[in-house]
Amino acid sequence: MNFKRIAIFITLLSLWLSNYFSNPSQQILALCLIFSVGILHGSNDLAIIHKMNGSRGVKNAFLLIGSYVLTVFIAALLFYKLPELALALFILFSGYHFGEQHWSDRKLGSTSLKKSIYLFYGLTILFLLFTLNSLQTSEIINNLTSQNIPEIWYNYGLIGSSVTFTVFLFFLFATRRLTVNDLFFELFLLLVFAIVFNFTTLLWAFAIYFIYWHSIPSILEQLSYLYGDKSFRSFKLYLRSSSIIWLISVSAIFVLFYIVRNNADLFLALFFAFLGAITFAHSFIIMKMFTSEK
Repeated sequence: MNFKRIAIFITLLSLWLSNYFSNPSQQILALCLIFSVGILHGSNDLAIIHKMNGSRGVKNAFLLIGSYVLTVFIAALLFYKLPELALALFILFSGYHFGEQHWSDRKLGSTSLKKSIYLFYGLTILFLLFTLNSLQTSEIINNLTSQNIPEIWYNYGLIGSSVTFTVFLFFLFATRRLTVNDLFFELFLLLVFAIVFNFTTLLWAFAIYFIYWHSIPSILEQLSYLYGDKSFRSFKLYLRSSSIIWLISVSAIFVLFYIVRNNADLFLALFFAFLGAITFAHSFIIMKMFTSEK
């Protein structure tokens, strides 16, 4: 819980700082955070695969790595050929992935209950972001899919996911899996996110959540899994093993930016498509990591 308290402070500080940055400055700062910490948190997947593989042989390792690369390729192909389907899957996978990161340290009950809570918590976060930044969200979706999404759809998504998650939340409280303090803390967090999402641009709001509430906690979890602790020594090892994948990913983004440098809206759409392609494979690896820790 200690890091979450620190994250609340940094989140509110970022909201306050947004008063002193113009929209373009917020965009640049958000991209810098995503390019650095955001991309970094998903750059050590091959090390996690190696750890999960253990001593089960080279053939099994190549099979896991091949499956990972194939997943990224299929996801990229989906965004190119069937962007509407890819976008829907991206939202579902991202929602589950965000929820899993946030709730993985709690004992929630059966596997189906846990997975449902992961999914609907993450979808609540995403649809809260979409609803409070509906114009910018629709622009990106239109650039990506050529579809005009009615803003009311975001409201429906938010109502459906948030009501379902709230039912699960109070069920956890009723079955004593959450304390009163836990319940109010989670509700307070949602209020904080709503305020931040409402008063910042879409990209800056996404970066605040993605970095402080997902990427940094994910890196800390990965440090524990890979190296057994959360020390500066283990972080240096993490940087060393993830640096090549991180450089390749960032270089690909800069090439993409150069190609569409005269169209900022198109770049944002393609940038989120790029994140989507790597999210499919990354979320699968992290899910396996959490499973192997049990």
